[in-house]
Amino acid sequence: MPVKCEQGGDLEAQADSVADLRNERFAFTGNASEYFRIWIISLCLTIVTLGFYSPWAKVRKRRYLYRSTRLAEGSFDYHADPIAILKGRLIAVVLLALYVASSYFAPGIEAFLGFAIFAAIPWLIVRSRMFNARYTSYRNLRFRFDPVYGEAYTVIVGWSLLAGLTLGLLYPHAHYRRSAMIVNNSHFGNLDFALPNVSGGFYARYVQVSLLMLGVLIVLGVLATLLPSDGVSIDDPGSAVAVTAVIIGLIVAMGLAASYLGPAIAKLVIGSMNIGDHRMNCHWSVPRVVFINFTNLVAIALTLGLAIPWATVRLQRYQFENMSIDVAGELDSIIATQADEVSAMGEEIGEAFDIDIGF
Repeated sequence: MPVKCEQGGDLEAQADSVADLRNERFAFTGNASEYFRIWIISLCLTIVTLGFYSPWAKVRKRRYLYRSTRLAEGSFDYHADPIAILKGRLIAVVLLALYVASSYFAPGIEAFLGFAIFAAIPWLIVRSRMFNARYTSYRNLRFRFDPVYGEAYTVIVGWSLLAGLTLGLLYPHAHYRRSAMIVNNSHFGNLDFALPNVSGGFYARYVQVSLLMLGVLIVLGVLATLLPSDGVSIDDPGSAVAVTAVIIGLIVAMGLAASYLGPAIAKLVIGSMNIGDHRMNCHWSVPRVVFINFTNLVAIALTLGLAIPWATVRLQRYQFENMSIDVAGELDSIIATQADEVSAMGEEIGEAFDIDIGF
C-alpha cells in the first residue's frame, strides 16, 4: 500500500528523532570489600551507641552506593541529614513502642493505633518518596516528588477496595495505578517522569506468576498421589517423605511467586518510563535476578549476615549495569528546580512498621 507524502514526512521526522538519541548505560563501580568496611564499622558503632548511630550509618551506606552509581560520566549522591533522620526515627520508635505496649495494657487503644497507622499508609508513602527524592541528586541536581496526598489515598485505598470487591481481578490494574502515581509525580530538574499505560503488562506478569504457581501445584498434586490411601502414618518413611515434599513444594511455590513478581514488575516499570524526552531501558533477566536474590539469601544465612555487603553490591551491580537511557540532546541542559526541605519522619515511620513503598 503506498504511503502518502505527509506520512512519509512524519516517518522521516521520527527516524531523525530516533537517530538523535544517544544510548548511555548505567555503571556501578562499588566494591564489596570497600562497602564491607563501611557496613561493619557502621554496625559496630550502631551497637555500641545502642542504635543512636544508625542514621549516620544509613547515610554513609546509601551515600557510598549512590556515588558508586554512574551515568554519562556523572554520579548520583545522597544528601540526607542524619540529625533529621534521627528525629524521624525517634518519633517512629515512640509510636512503635506505644503500639506494642497497648497490646498488653490497652487492647482497645491498640486497635485504634493499628487503624491510624493503616490509614496513614498513603501519607507515609508520599512523605517517604518526597524525602528520598529531595535528598538524591545526579550531577548536583536534585530529584523531587509531588505532595500528592489526595491521589495517594484514591489510588492506594480506592483501587485496593475495588480490587477486593472484584475478588482480585482488578488487582494488577490497581498495582499499575500505584506505580503510575509514583513515576508520574517524580521529577528531575525540569524533566517530568512519565509511565505510559502498561496495565496490560501488569496483567501479563500476574498471569505468568499464576501459571508458575499452577505448575508447582500440579507437581504437588502428583506427589500427593504417593501418599497411602489409608492415611498418613508417621511410622511410614514413605509417607513422611511425601508429606515433607508437599510442604516444601508449597513453600517454594510461594517463594518463587514473590521473588519473580517483584523484579518482573520493576523491569516493566523501569523499561517503560520516560524522563522528559529521554527513554529508559531495562535489560534485566528476571530469572537471573531471582537466582541472584536466592543465592544472596543463602550466602547471608550461611555467614550469619556477614555476606550482606557482598550481596548488596552484587545485586546493585547486575541491576544498574543492565539498565540504560536513550538520551535526547544533552543532559547538561536540564534546569535545576528547587524543592522545600522535607522531614524524614514519613520514611522512618514506614520502615519501623515495615510498610512497602516500592513499585
